[in-house]
Amino acid sequence: MRLTEAQYQLLRQLLDLPLLSPDAFLARWTLTYLEVSQICCCSVSTVEHWFSEGTGRRSPADSYQKLLAVADFLLMHGETVQHVWQS
Repeated sequence: MRLTEAQYQLLRQLLDLPLLSPDAFLARWTLTYLEVSQICCCSVSTVEHWFSEGTGRRSPADSYQKLLAVADFLLMHGETVQHVWQS
């Protein structure tokens, strides 16, 4: 199946998104750690480590931050994205 021009442009936008930290993501959206873990395909424990203090704190991998950026984009532009994918 070939992409339409609108679909190709949407894909380019998604690929070009800058990484989004979990802190910045949760500052924009009221979600639980469980919901964030589902977006990132990781455990709740992993998400908890991103927000913990001290030696238990871990930095999220770039792949998780990219998934959060894509989720943020979809939440911001959901109606437009639906329209493009239905065409």
